[in-house]
Amino acid sequence: MTSQDEYLGFFSYDWEQRKLGEYAKYRRGSFPQPYGNKKWYGGKDAMPFVQVVDVTNQLTLVENTKQKISKLAQPKSVFVPKGRVVVTLQGSIGRVAITQYDSFVDRTLLIFEGYEKETDERFWAYTIQQKFEIEKLKAPGGTIKTITKKALSSFVVYFPKFEEQLKIGLFFKQLDATIALHQRRSFSKTFLVT
Repeated sequence: MTSQDEYLGFFSYDWEQRKLGEYAKYRRGSFPQPYGNKKWYGGKDAMPFVQVVDVTNQLTLVENTKQKISKLAQPKSVFVPKGRVVVTLQGSIGRVAITQYDSFVDRTLLIFEGYEKETDERFWAYTIQQKFEIEKLKAPGGTIKTITKKALSSFVVYFPKFEEQLKIGLFFKQLDATIALHQRRSFSKTFLVT
């Protein structure tokens, strides 16, 4: 098979259309109240606590979260293993990450815990990211002020078979890496010139 044939065969199956609420299992994170209580933060065996500020624009979390959740607070929060897709629901709504480490997650984020069919997490992260971009364009002033569970459940998503999801996810991963490389080179040249 030639590379052109491979390209033409990239989308060899019809994409399925579903409502997000029917396809994915998700929940919000949580944190014990009151928020400012010092016993909920830091200490021995503290773990990363992911908040909106910890979600970057590159589908990742920051290397070190702003807060660490204490061992005492951990049973009162939501544990998220490495490799899950999360999306911000307040503040900078619609920022998406694939978690690179085990963490606990705040109520201002939504965690995708499972899917009706086998789903590539990277493909899903791009799908959710693009869905929020589309919804922002529809929103008054181009900004989503809030997102309810009902509204989120009714989002229409499209996806191909798992094998094609893998190919698309890999393509976007390579594209992101190329863009990041060019940005670093451009920054280096600018820095060296000035």
